[in-house]
Amino acid sequence: MTGRDAIRAHLGTSRRVLRAVLRNPALRRVQLAFLLFNAAEFGTWVAVLLYAYDATGPASLGVVALAQLAPAAVFAPFAASLADRFPRGRVLFAGYLVQALAFGLTAAGMLLDAPPAAVYIAAAGAAASLTFTRPAQGSLLPSLSRTPDELTAANSLSGTVEGVGLLLGPLAAAAILAVGTPGAVFGIAAACGLLAALLVVRLPRPALPVGAHELGAHGHPDGGASGLTLVTGGLRALAASGDTRLVVGILGLRMLASGSMDVLFVLLALQVFHTGESGAGILNAALGAGTVLGGAASFALVGRRRLAPALALGALAWGGALLAVGTLASALLAPLVLAIGGMGFAVCDVTGRTILQRVTPDRMLARVLGALEGIGLAALAVGSLLVPVLASAVGVTGALVAVGLLLPAGVAVAWTHLREIDRRATVPVRELALLGRSPVFAPLAPPQLETAARRTRWMTFEAGDVLIREGDEGDRYYILESGELRISRAGRILRTSGDPGYGVGETALLHDVPRTATVTATRPSVVLALERGDFLEAVTGHDAALGMTVPAAARRFAGPDEGGDRAGGDQEGRNP
Repeated sequence: MTGRDAIRAHLGTSRRVLRAVLRNPALRRVQLAFLLFNAAEFGTWVAVLLYAYDATGPASLGVVALAQLAPAAVFAPFAASLADRFPRGRVLFAGYLVQALAFGLTAAGMLLDAPPAAVYIAAAGAAASLTFTRPAQGSLLPSLSRTPDELTAANSLSGTVEGVGLLLGPLAAAAILAVGTPGAVFGIAAACGLLAALLVVRLPRPALPVGAHELGAHGHPDGGASGLTLVTGGLRALAASGDTRLVVGILGLRMLASGSMDVLFVLLALQVFHTGESGAGILNAALGAGTVLGGAASFALVGRRRLAPALALGALAWGGALLAVGTLASALLAPLVLAIGGMGFAVCDVTGRTILQRVTPDRMLARVLGALEGIGLAALAVGSLLVPVLASAVGVTGALVAVGLLLPAGVAVAWTHLREIDRRATVPVRELALLGRSPVFAPLAPPQLETAARRTRWMTFEAGDVLIREGDEGDRYYILESGELRISRAGRILRTSGDPGYGVGETALLHDVPRTATVTATRPSVVLALERGDFLEAVTGHDAALGMTVPAAARRFAGPDEGGDRAGGDQEGRNP
């Protein structure tokens, strides 16, 4: 499949995803609330930095950004645990109410000219309150989905909604700031939080028992580990692998650049382009649009053995965009150039994480990803604090150029090593080709798709062999490559299929019930099998549990949703 074909298939899947979710009233309300949440999250981040610029001066921007990040990072593990201890719908509802209150208090402080310290404390509380939502949302979706294909579609749409929020939030903030103040942005955000709470106040009772807290028991050594355990274990794993350290270092540089951009956008808009407070929102939105487009384009990288050239091109696009913005100093061209840079920024994230998963043994991967999240948070903080220092030393455009050179320079230094990694890479091409034909797995982001492919195994069945027996415990999911499968229940034939990519077995896995049908090979058949835990991680999106708890600032310029987009699906005896 060519890159263009892969992107076209992804867009077609996205349309099917939207239709599938819109048919479920509960999922519609949850996703609409999540869109309001994301728009408020990304919009208020712009607003608080603009307030800090006016209230306490440009030099305070880095400290204020860090003050928003640190409490949220500390509170995130506690917030994530609430979704496992209490009804998830109640946690989601309470989270939106708390956010509305925190945004409202911050708005009141700004509008009533309260001391800046009080405003910053309120804003830090608002940032911490945001950590409730993603863990509750991710673990709630399985209970609201009436069928397995609705679940995969709902996870897919959540990633899309987050990308749209990254674009709409700063745009809405820019529109408000054109006629109002940062306090007005927080006031609108409070209204969004209240509306989100009303949307989720009456959700149906759970239907499916699968949740993030159950996945650790299904075959992954780190599935039930705490965030702190994953981070410390990951640091030990990094010490043992030069390849892994190299890739994590490059991804860390990317996050440092991300943290720098938050502050740079404010300085650019106010001191260089003189576009006012709304200009900072427009710059944020332009970069957000680029990352969304870059995430879609990254599907063309699935299955490619040589990823170092793509990583280098992404880094050059990012660095070149910042250099162009800094040297041209054009307020009209800057958003377009930043959108191009955002595409490269997203490609760097996807290629870097895919390379990381190739060089890291599967038994260590969860620990390394945990360490990456911790390193990323630290890099964001350093980037936020670094910009005011650079700006005072070499000016805003000089700081922009310096930040733009970071990632390309890191890739250049590591180029020989990256090419060697490409040369040694073993890519599961056959497995990826089949997963790409499965409606369940095709929409996964490239790093997650390759991880799922590496965890599969091939199985061969002769005519008459039984793959799944009605009433047995569900242990794995099967995808047909060649041959033919017959599905029957209580002796009655429900369907026969020889379509490559046809999958069977997820009903028992998702619902945690005995097998609901018997699946028999009617001809010699070759299938790809995925164990229960690996299947649940891929389909429910909980393989990145740490990613769900990372504070808002850490996700602002992330690439495609780590869980990837998901859509479609087959059940035992049914293919939608």
